[in-house]
Amino acid sequence: MVPQPNFDQFCLKRILMNDTQRKMIAVEGNFKGLPEPAVVVMEKYAFDEASVLNVCNAQTKLKKNLDNDVYKSFSCVPQYNENIPSIKMDLIYPATDKHILKFSSQPMYSVQETEEMYQTITLHHILDNSLSLQWVYNCLEYKSEKERITYDTASENQKDDEDNGFLLLPDLKWSGKLNELYLLAIIKKRNIKSLRDLTTDHLPLLKNILNKGSAAIYKLYGVQQSQLRIYVHYQPSFYHFHVHFTYLMHVPPGINVGKAHLLSTIINNIEMQGNYYQKATLDYVIKESDPLFNRFEEKGSTITNYLRCIDFFILMHPS
Repeated sequence: MVPQPNFDQFCLKRILMNDTQRKMIAVEGNFKGLPEPAVVVMEKYAFDEASVLNVCNAQTKLKKNLDNDVYKSFSCVPQYNENIPSIKMDLIYPATDKHILKFSSQPMYSVQETEEMYQTITLHHILDNSLSLQWVYNCLEYKSEKERITYDTASENQKDDEDNGFLLLPDLKWSGKLNELYLLAIIKKRNIKSLRDLTTDHLPLLKNILNKGSAAIYKLYGVQQSQLRIYVHYQPSFYHFHVHFTYLMHVPPGINVGKAHLLSTIINNIEMQGNYYQKATLDYVIKESDPLFNRFEEKGSTITNYLRCIDFFILMHPS
């Protein structure tokens, strides 16, 4: 029995589980002089207003990791306790209404977007409301984040680099720890907005990303392709085509059904039918205050043909 554990006498044996989403870890060990093993589970408390103010003040030490257009990222150590692990802080300034919406908690709804809905509603929304892509172009033109590029197809003197080339960079959400590996492949072509634009013509690009991206990650980090989750978001957070590479043992946001589409499945679908993603009905979730949600509701309330397509709004949001 250890009625009051004395962790001065605790010997760590091994890590049993490290849940990067819940920020929880479980370890096995034992207390000196006691034969039975012990399991210790630790989980970080959620942030509250006081903890935010403890970090966001003049005494906090900041180390800048990224500076690209309106996006900045820091490692920061609060002055009140320099012995705790540093906190990752991302700063968006000046933030637009779209940025604020992206990070706001609110009700969400399921959409079944048909080809017609995309052409008549979603595409117009994309053209009217996209976030600025200047930070993407800064990367592609080597004006920002050049030192963060982990792989560049141009380094292999690829003849069709403009058509099938890409950059591989750490995602803003990656802490740098291997078990939280998260990289983005950003294509060099500038005329592919999302999954909806992909056709047979893009198969060489998609296979290039799958094969060369995976090979680069294995060479750099020793993580095999079979240990990676390689996927595309629809709807994406920005409308310049990109592919996510994450470690399978890591559970970042946005890997759920209704958001993520595996790259291997995308390739297979296009090989079966070249215009698959122009014709397919795509399911995704949408926030209540998203302007696209309002467009669907407006069309559904005025055009009879759309009522069946958006009856989920009536069922889930009767007001």
